[in-house]
Amino acid sequence: MTAKVVTGVAVVAVAAGATGVAVAQSGGSDDRDRATVVRVIDGDTIDAEVNGEVHRVRLLNVDTPETKHPEKPVQCLGPEATAFLEELLAPGEQIELVYDVERTDRYDRTLAGVYKDDSLVNADLAEAGLGVAVLYEPNDRFYAEVLDAQERAEEAGEGLHDAAVECTVPALAEVLPPLEDLPAAIPADAAGVAAALAAAAPVIAAGEALGAALDLVESGGHVVLSKAYGGLALELRKRSDVALPAAVAYQQGLLAKEAELAEEARVAAEKAAEEKLAAEKAAAEKKAAEERAAAEQKAAEERAAEEAHQAEQDRAAEAERQQAEAERQADRAREREDARQAERNRSNERQQETPRRQQPSNSGYGTDADFPGYTGPRCYAPGGQAWKPC
Repeated sequence: MTAKVVTGVAVVAVAAGATGVAVAQSGGSDDRDRATVVRVIDGDTIDAEVNGEVHRVRLLNVDTPETKHPEKPVQCLGPEATAFLEELLAPGEQIELVYDVERTDRYDRTLAGVYKDDSLVNADLAEAGLGVAVLYEPNDRFYAEVLDAQERAEEAGEGLHDAAVECTVPALAEVLPPLEDLPAAIPADAAGVAAALAAAAPVIAAGEALGAALDLVESGGHVVLSKAYGGLALELRKRSDVALPAAVAYQQGLLAKEAELAEEARVAAEKAAEEKLAAEKAAAEKKAAEERAAAEQKAAEERAAEEAHQAEQDRAAEAERQQAEAERQADRAREREDARQAERNRSNERQQETPRRQQPSNSGYGTDADFPGYTGPRCYAPGGQAWKPC
């Protein structure tokens, strides 16, 4: 058995008689037929024309992930298996169908090993990691070769055995951390808790997905998974049974811490709100007090201004009164002076009527005639008739 590359994919070239089957070079026989590819249905089923009739052909001893099952979702690498077979068996390709004990199944599909260029396509699928070996007695003619191809795919990490393909069980197993990789303590701050939750979520999701896949492997409910990972399932289950509960417990601790921090934040926010409200109330009261004081100050200033204005008016009125009084006194003084002057004038007139000028007495008192032109202060003699300059 030698390896060669067909259309960029590693396949197995089987020498004539290697599996106990002599590959006919031309024509047909009771256990084989020449055929022409019509179309690929999925990874392990094709339509082929045999002797002018189209037959639905199911490849023997290999099973690929489902893509068109009426009751199952599209399975991991199912589309890739179909694409692989479409590349290998394009419409019009010449192939050879080799039969086993039972030639049809309960769905009336033809059961056969499919050879192209002396290479068993059933095994090519398994070696690419896109199919697994299955045995449904009594048809076991190609089982050993497909199983060998599957084991080579496992060793090479191809297809279903490639940890870089996200949907495979090895990929899911790689995401699940060992128990010792879990953090030793819950972060004390909200940012640390949020970061830890974000980191734990995909790990837990992958662990749950791995657990679901292992359930299918162990139950036999998924033929491809059971055959591909049967030997790996026990080891992965041991890891999953330890790491996943620990990761979930860690997540629960994180959630509890998150709730605790949220409650602390809520209490702090309420306290801050109360303090803010108290501060705003105190500020409002202070402002009101300042406004009252300002109003009182303004009222006091207005009263003081009014009082000052009233005092000024009172002073002005008093000044006017005093001025009026002074003017009245001046008027009275002028009146007295006028009266005295009139008296003097009368006295002068009487003296002019007296032909002889009287001499002042020895005492120095006299009349206006005795002191002509004198206008200063006068000192009168007893009786008030004579006077002299003072």
